[in-house]
Amino acid sequence: MAQPLRNVVELLIEEAVPCSYQVVPEFLTREAAAYVQAARADHPGLVRLNQHGLRHEQTLDGEHRYSEFDGHRPYAEQRRDIEQGLTLLSDLLGSAFDRRVFTPPCHKYDDVTVQVLAELGFEVLSAGVKVDPVSRLYYRVGAALGRVSFLGKRVSYHGRRTPGTGLAELSVCIDVDEDVDARGEKIEKSLDDLWGELEACRARLSVVGVMLHHGKCEGRRVDVLREFVRRLKGDPGIEIRSLPEIVAGA
Repeated sequence: MAQPLRNVVELLIEEAVPCSYQVVPEFLTREAAAYVQAARADHPGLVRLNQHGLRHEQTLDGEHRYSEFDGHRPYAEQRRDIEQGLTLLSDLLGSAFDRRVFTPPCHKYDDVTVQVLAELGFEVLSAGVKVDPVSRLYYRVGAALGRVSFLGKRVSYHGRRTPGTGLAELSVCIDVDEDVDARGEKIEKSLDDLWGELEACRARLSVVGVMLHHGKCEGRRVDVLREFVRRLKGDPGIEIRSLPEIVAGA
């Protein structure tokens, strides 16, 4: 099993930080399943195992993409894939699998996706939320229209219910392992970079989601993650909670 996964799980358990691990069903091996099941059994308050699409890719207009649920895929296809993912994770993870939370790959989905999620009994949708002025204006207009998406982009309802579904949206504002900036240039975030993003997000959001990609957690990135976690824990204005805990306390 990949060492980067152990790096993340062991670091967060050691620091007593809860994490909702979003699992791609077709990526999950039996070895990794046994490892995270054991971690969940030993630390039930710190390890949550949820669904992250089915295969994290699709072909759209002849082009390979890492998303799965954008591109106006038909209802039957979306439901089939989400149900297949549920079955795989239930089989591999058993009672360790928490089927209440769904994360669409690349944070992309449409009104059909949220319809299917609601029908299948999901309670929480987690994607991405931006805090720049243009995005915030777009979200306000989209929410006023009651839209899940319009003008080809998704509307975030972070901290609220998605219209017509009852799904609570709790999305991420910070990607710790983001390695390419808006201009396509390679970057590696420092502790100061992450803290600057945190300050910008919490100035505008009551709940700030933080995302990790375990596959990138090696070398210096492990040290930066630990430094960031410890600084979060040391801030008296921050309470670190899991997604279900936030929804329950809303």
